[in-house]
Amino acid sequence: MTVDEGQPGYARHAVEVFAEELDEFLAAVMAEAGEHADPADLTGLDEPFERRVLGTAGTRGMLGIGLPDEVPAGPWLRAAFDFAVAAHDAPLVDTAVTLAGFSVAAFANEEQHAFFLPRMTGGELTMCVAYSEREAGSDLRALSATAVEEGGGYVLSGVKTLVTGAHKADWCCTVARTGPLGSAAMTMFLVDMAAPGVRVVRRPTMNGWTLDEVHFDAVRLPPGAVLGEPGRAWRQLAAALRAERSGMFHLGFARHALDGLRRHLRETGGGDPVSRDAFAALEVDFTAGVRLACRALSADRGSSDAVAQASMAKVFATELLQRIAQEATEAAGHQGMIHAPLFAPEPAPAAAGGRFAWEYLERVHGTIGAGANELQRDTIAQAGLGLPTARRK
Repeated sequence: MTVDEGQPGYARHAVEVFAEELDEFLAAVMAEAGEHADPADLTGLDEPFERRVLGTAGTRGMLGIGLPDEVPAGPWLRAAFDFAVAAHDAPLVDTAVTLAGFSVAAFANEEQHAFFLPRMTGGELTMCVAYSEREAGSDLRALSATAVEEGGGYVLSGVKTLVTGAHKADWCCTVARTGPLGSAAMTMFLVDMAAPGVRVVRRPTMNGWTLDEVHFDAVRLPPGAVLGEPGRAWRQLAAALRAERSGMFHLGFARHALDGLRRHLRETGGGDPVSRDAFAALEVDFTAGVRLACRALSADRGSSDAVAQASMAKVFATELLQRIAQEATEAAGHQGMIHAPLFAPEPAPAAAGGRFAWEYLERVHGTIGAGANELQRDTIAQAGLGLPTARRK
């Protein structure tokens, strides 16, 4: 991320200073990451190491940067954090602040603010986000999990799928139906993962790490578990997902992958002219992706333009990652197809130590998560171009 792409003048110095400090910190802590490998986790690192990095970043005030939005240059500082964390492969991607910080900051009541925000920004508390279900992936209006009012609180039942980090989370931000099927009555809840009736099942992905299922078996929730307004979760979800789609995490991953491809081309004599031209085109696309992300950050929140810009940034960045992975595997030939997990103790005898093949498998899920790209294109057409809504068959 460059610090002058569309940023207001007052933000530039603050972002430059923060980005430099963050880069130094991440380079130092990640120097020992190879001693803490865990291929079954999305980050590739074990939980004790993750929590140590999380706590240190929290103590240094890095996790809460940009919260609340009223902080001067807040969105740009947050974007700088997202980009740097991804570019360094640091285990700070699925933190409580990253996943649920917007929802808690925007919708929590005074008591929830007092309990959650200091612990989230201090790195003391981890949280997962559980929205999707087997029959309600991109269309959350089809969700079947229910929360029935009982004894002044709620009883939560249902199964959430495709959840990252549930096996190591202290709390879960989830959504359940609190009205009849077909209605928009859904409510957001904060659930203690240690509560009776909460069960996590880990499911392997094609890249070796695990996504989780979270089973809520008649979990009793107190009234204070409601996040925001009862029955208003749909609007809250839409706002939270828009905040998640600036694309800066994906662009940080893209920067890391492009740097790896550049090193490979140099080590192998620069590659053939076709590979060099393809690499140059990807660098141009990366610059375009940064501009799109900055436009999304600059747009007036809540406007139709902001909705369209966020979707554009997400689609472009996630598909750029796939193009980079494709080019890397092709440029490396058969060595680009040898796979190794992140932070493997002994790098595989392959291009980039097996990273190119890992990227090739990994970058599928970015185009599906946080709203599939097909649906994002619908949003761009409707909110950005003003085209009429058409029901999919």
